[in-house]
Amino acid sequence: MEILRDAGLSALIASDRLETLADGFEFTEGPLWLPDGSILFQDIKAERTYRLGPDRKVQVLREHTGAANGQTFAADGGIVFCEQTGRRLSWMSIRSPEPVALALDWQGKRLNSPNDVVCRSDGSAYFTDPPYGVKPEDREIEFQGVFRWTADLGPVKLLEDFEKPNGLAFTPDERTLYVCDTGRYHVRAFRVREDGDLEPGVGRIFATLDPDQAGGPDGIKVDRAGRVYVAVALGVWVFEPDGRLLGILATPKRPSNLNWCDADACGLVITAVDAVHYVRFHEPGLPPVFLPRE
Repeated sequence: MEILRDAGLSALIASDRLETLADGFEFTEGPLWLPDGSILFQDIKAERTYRLGPDRKVQVLREHTGAANGQTFAADGGIVFCEQTGRRLSWMSIRSPEPVALALDWQGKRLNSPNDVVCRSDGSAYFTDPPYGVKPEDREIEFQGVFRWTADLGPVKLLEDFEKPNGLAFTPDERTLYVCDTGRYHVRAFRVREDGDLEPGVGRIFATLDPDQAGGPDGIKVDRAGRVYVAVALGVWVFEPDGRLLGILATPKRPSNLNWCDADACGLVITAVDAVHYVRFHEPGLPPVFLPRE
């Protein structure tokens, strides 16, 4: 276990090493823990969804995924996920993983390349739409935005002034939405109104990342105490709620995303290029709001 720039992070970690659960993939993303102890994750480049069982056996759950990326649980117990080259926000049941499109376009224009998604306790889904999976000549939306999806309205634009919007997460009270901008190497924070819209204005910069190498902020998660965990070059960067850096949990390769796991939510699963890693913390994280029961 290597902690860089340690300013309190080592005291939060219960493990004595970063464990590799599985490796040999092309580009892992979107880890999601199930109450039976298994972990779903994506291999974007291979266009496969995998299920990693408690016995460490890996099986292919779905192929030809449209380069599925970030995913989370929906209010109905299904899984809502982003398709990078499929260019849509989709839903599937874990028991019958045939996808159903939730959003293909905004105001008649095809989405760029949905990347990551988080659900709010009112059932709405917030997702980012950078252009990673679409050719420039095929783009119909000129900006790279953040959208809120509801069953009644479909996708509604919330933000458009990003260079490369990526991971997003709520604070425990759902009053603040964090959004990573990979291109600008910072995380921004926006106040959320009761109706799910954002307070007017451009938000504030919560943290600026300086890894001194290529690899801006990607996935992001929050723990129950409000600490913020960001996948960036060098590893997982952990911040106090006030933006103070606690340290960086180093990973062998650049991490892409992360999520809380285990029944007590003290485990953290991390996807990083060709592998899936695991580490335990002393304090619990904040699992998806619609985490299903067994």
